[in-house]
Amino acid sequence: MPDLLKDIRQQLDARLAELRPLVDEHGRLNAAMKALSETKPRAAGATPASSPVKTTSARVRKPPPAKRAPRGANRHAVLRAVSERAGATRAELAAVSGVDPNTLSALLARLVKAGELQTRALPTGRTGYALADGAPAQPAGA
Repeated sequence: MPDLLKDIRQQLDARLAELRPLVDEHGRLNAAMKALSETKPRAAGATPASSPVKTTSARVRKPPPAKRAPRGANRHAVLRAVSERAGATRAELAAVSGVDPNTLSALLARLVKAGELQTRALPTGRTGYALADGAPAQPAGA
């Protein structure tokens, strides 16, 4: 008799495990139906779903634009970082100066082109940056 009860218990456990995903789905479907029933039905002559509905009461607001650094602040931060760490890589300069890496790439290219910075080949094969010969040790306005 104990073997029969053990077999029945195992069969019941297996069936419960098999049906658990369906029970979970049942709960999700009930929640979706409840959410749908709480929305207001459309009027018969309402705008079709394919065209956007324009309302003045429920406007979607864009997030405010990201705060911009004051004019010249990124340049100043990079030049200061390079003067303190000659031969620093782009990643190191981004970390030290706090300038976004995408912004930093364009800024470094401009500073090299303007002759304020020069590139150096590092033993690791990476590119380092240093103040150009004759460039002031501190950027103007420091």
